[in-house]
Amino acid sequence: MTRILTTHVGSLPRTQKVVDFIFARERNESYSQGDFDAAMAEAVMETVKKQVDAGVDIVSDGETSKISYATYVKDRYTGFDGDSPRNAPEDLKRFPGFL
Repeated sequence: MTRILTTHVGSLPRTQKVVDFIFARERNESYSQGDFDAAMAEAVMETVKKQVDAGVDIVSDGETSKISYATYVKDRYTGFDGDSPRNAPEDLKRFPGFL
């Protein structure tokens, strides 16, 4: 029988350290880029390891460094500038650990 490869789409849980960095960046607060990069590299390695351990064939970074798939385009491409402050979604207010 042919094996069906498995993968997933979407964000995976983040550590509080990663969440704090993401929100600092989103709010244009001061943070160390080196510390941010190190925290993201460590978090992505752990995220990939968990997927491999779970048997996922095609792994991803779990959207680790992104606050939102829909809004991170401004961080990747030129021409998407401006401030787009928004209220936190109600579920994020109630369950802040699930960013």
